[in-house]
Amino acid sequence: MSGEAESREASRQRRRRERAAAVERFVGVPLADVVRENALVHLPPAAAARLRVVHPSWASHMSSPLFAVAHAAAPRRISGVFVPSAGFLPFDGDDDAVPSPSLSFVPASSELVVLSSSRGVACCFSPADDAYAVCNPATASWTAVPSPPWRSWPRPAIVVLFDTSAYNFRGDFTLVCPFESEPGSSGAYCFQVFTSGTGAWWVTDAMSPAEGLVAASGVAAGATAWWRTSIGTAVGYTPVTGRVDLVTCPGDSDQWEIGLAAGMLHCAVIDGGDVVVFRLHEHGIWEVTTRVAVAEILQPSQPPPPARATTSTEIVASQQHDESGAEEEEGSRAVVAAANAPLRLDDGVRLLGFQGAEVEVVVLAGRRLVAFDARTRRRREVAVPDEVDAAWDGAEHAAHINTLALIAPAALAAEPPLAKPPADP
Repeated sequence: MSGEAESREASRQRRRRERAAAVERFVGVPLADVVRENALVHLPPAAAARLRVVHPSWASHMSSPLFAVAHAAAPRRISGVFVPSAGFLPFDGDDDAVPSPSLSFVPASSELVVLSSSRGVACCFSPADDAYAVCNPATASWTAVPSPPWRSWPRPAIVVLFDTSAYNFRGDFTLVCPFESEPGSSGAYCFQVFTSGTGAWWVTDAMSPAEGLVAASGVAAGATAWWRTSIGTAVGYTPVTGRVDLVTCPGDSDQWEIGLAAGMLHCAVIDGGDVVVFRLHEHGIWEVTTRVAVAEILQPSQPPPPARATTSTEIVASQQHDESGAEEEEGSRAVVAAANAPLRLDDGVRLLGFQGAEVEVVVLAGRRLVAFDARTRRRREVAVPDEVDAAWDGAEHAAHINTLALIAPAALAAEPPLAKPPADP
């Protein structure tokens, strides 16, 4: 055998030994350790918290900042929606709930309004106190932030940007708040930015031509904050680069909503009886990713009971019903049919903002909130409780994903002096 052939054979034998050693190491690891190191990070915070009692090593592992950073970065689907009066409504019940749906752990004199959310980090606002806070609803951790110098009323249009890189051990965040260049008029927006590291707001030089910016539509896509407008456009601002983006709705601007999927900006548009989802590529180009019928999204929440064969005795008895009894039976059948029938567009269907690792369309239909996964065709649903105003149409809401993201304490900058101190005599 030549020297070259011997070298190739030795290389193959070395690779076989390395693979065998890797298999031996994997087989030798207890299953509990495999679950701890690879599975826990993908569970919702509420479900993961219940597993802390399995073993002290699990509790220690989940208490580590490394685990919190990995948990925030793991791909997830939308957990629920914050709505007025009711707070957080989870799509998966207690498995993905938060300790306080109303965020009562944040001191406030009035009901908190969740302005936006990104990777488990939410920015909330107390109108009565004119106070702002950034919090993690799943862990009840929070920090106060100062009010932006330029206001947008009645609802601030703040979007929170959260970096899920492996180096964000502090849980640093950025807030972006647009405001009209001329108060009381519309036509151009400027941007102000707050970072937890500096603890101060500053007004940027960027400006975007836009009208009717919808404050509750804000969403974070990567390092860019986006809002849609009432005239069929979407405005984006990236604090790191100072870049401003302006794109046009790819469909009917009266029936559309923007959201996040796989780290990229998406938008959902109602087109006839369908919902069409587009993904934004570079240079402002929209690409169709999926189309789904509204009727499929809004399948009956409960299937009708199975049909049962009618006996001859029941047939005779039914023939003896008087006219009033027949009318009552017909009325009850109509009620059951209405409860189980899918809602149509003319029943008040509205698209809501969405976010997650996959495209999951969120729809409000009557008192039903439905999240529909466009890839798996699976739906999750939560009922809007009675305490929510019957007139609520979904305009005020905030989509949210529960994570164990850390919240950095904002190092609030000192207020600048109003005047220079007098010089010493």
